[in-house]
Amino acid sequence: MAAESNDPSQEAERIWSDTLTLLKASTSLTSRDKGWLQDVVPEAVFGNTIVLSLANTATRQALQNELNDPLLKALQTVSGQAMFPAFKIAPDNFPQVSQEPVEPSDPQPQPEDQPVAEPATAPAAVQFTPTPAAQAVEPVDTFTTPMAPLDQLDPIDPNKVLQDPQTHLNKNATFDTFVPGDSNRFARTVALAVAEGSGKDYNPLCIYGGPGLGKTHLLNAIGNYALVKDRNLKVRYVTSEEFTNEFIEALQNPSQSQGQIADFNRRYRQVDVLLIDDIQFLGGKESTLDQFFHTFNALYQANKRIVIASDVPPKNLKGFETRLISRFEAGLTVDIKPPDLETRIAILRMMAANTNMVIPNDALDLIAERATENIRELEGALTRVTAVASLSNQPVSRALAEQALQDFLTMDVEIKPTDIIAQVAKYFHLTFDDLVGRARTKNVALARQIAMYLGREMTSMSLVDIGEVFGGRDHTTVMHAYTRISNEMQEKQEIYNYVMELTVRLKQGGKE
Repeated sequence: MAAESNDPSQEAERIWSDTLTLLKASTSLTSRDKGWLQDVVPEAVFGNTIVLSLANTATRQALQNELNDPLLKALQTVSGQAMFPAFKIAPDNFPQVSQEPVEPSDPQPQPEDQPVAEPATAPAAVQFTPTPAAQAVEPVDTFTTPMAPLDQLDPIDPNKVLQDPQTHLNKNATFDTFVPGDSNRFARTVALAVAEGSGKDYNPLCIYGGPGLGKTHLLNAIGNYALVKDRNLKVRYVTSEEFTNEFIEALQNPSQSQGQIADFNRRYRQVDVLLIDDIQFLGGKESTLDQFFHTFNALYQANKRIVIASDVPPKNLKGFETRLISRFEAGLTVDIKPPDLETRIAILRMMAANTNMVIPNDALDLIAERATENIRELEGALTRVTAVASLSNQPVSRALAEQALQDFLTMDVEIKPTDIIAQVAKYFHLTFDDLVGRARTKNVALARQIAMYLGREMTSMSLVDIGEVFGGRDHTTVMHAYTRISNEMQEKQEIYNYVMELTVRLKQGGKE
């Protein structure tokens, strides 16, 4: 459903802005079709009716005829319900109207010449004509998101990565566990449309934004939802690093490389939904990019769904050829911004509910006020607060949260992953090489896991990047380390002290 707003005009602007983005991205509309959209100004929303002010009758004629179906579909995608436009001719709203497209030489009488209707909830002075086909459109329950099957949820920790061995999807990352807000609402709306198959015009879909904002969650949610809709689909989630490694592995044995490359191509070019994360890390890898280019083309020409995630919009990708960037931009590009306060509170409530933690609202409010950058920071702050409560055998309160977060979010210096490894190694009387090497003794393994945890907490690096820093380890190893240390901080005072002391040292630039 559309987000509720107390201001009909603001709600109309929000809905129309997103609708316009979808229509302009549509490959089924011509440039002439899209030109009519320039002469539309949203005025208000009343129930499931949006009042649109038009420059002239020619624009109304276009919207009620050739643009009627795509307009209704786009409005429904954005609002989550069957929404009907009502048109009002108001040339005074368009002081600099551009020249109108040429009308047909013999225009036929249009239904809008009938007596106008007026909704009971609209201001008495506003008259408008509902689109003729509006009542013929059946509402489609596009946004009823089925819950993930119970066998896909981790019974111990719903936030834990539960990877499917075939699709590589995190089964716990669904639309149900993705908290929507103003910062991500449009991205989620479009992602859901792609997942359920109605977003064919948004191919490829490019989602971009900073680290820890939910891009990876959305990619996985798309794959999981698509499989709920059709179990026979071939879906594959992959990071750019995994794609690169698989390609390099296929080239390693010259005597078998032809067969291995053929297997690689089949693995990726026969999927129905390809979800590729952190695409920016393919920049400059010419051979891998060339392979991805051909994979992309094969899927695109076969009308398969492609979704990519990046930390920057396609036009700002470094080390990519123009031909590939232009293909990315041919679809739809949406961004995710840092969550606002209300969304952060909602995310914290979901995290607490998933782990059966009882946290008063004023404590959640404080955490949300302090952790403002991304969801990863929120999770770290919540872990810190609950760890203090557990170890001190006290209930979580605002005062306790204040104490726990006193120096947690104060970042005085830029912290690099190498700084973390060096400081952790020094703290545990080990060497840098011990932590990035293959030693698996108990003391080295613990120190390495703490360093990975701090890398996740104190830098903006992805799991894949952190794994690379630690000797090329898989991102699932990093996630396991993060989860283990997070849990043990709740149970073992010793582990909590280690993390606290190292955090303080790193924020002080390594001073003891």
